[in-house]
Amino acid sequence: MLEKAINERVDEIAKQKYFLTYAELSRYLNISKPVIENRLIQNGLKYYKVGSKYLFKKVEVDEYLDDITACMNAKNNDLKFFSKLKRGAGKN
Repeated sequence: MLEKAINERVDEIAKQKYFLTYAELSRYLNISKPVIENRLIQNGLKYYKVGSKYLFKKVEVDEYLDDITACMNAKNNDLKFFSKLKRGAGKN
């Protein structure tokens, strides 16, 4: 029974994508490509260019979003103000 559970988890992990395309990232975050470009990439989200294709590491996307949301509070939680939040966070 334990072996079956371990094998199922291994299969689940193996099916996870390492890199996401713009379209996949857009679906994953439920935001449009322009928002990704204007709010995330311009504020430091890493990407990798392979030919004409842009790819994003899922782990890096998750870490980046964790960092952004750690700087936000109930009054300042809009991505369009992230750069202001980031500058303000260093002053504390």
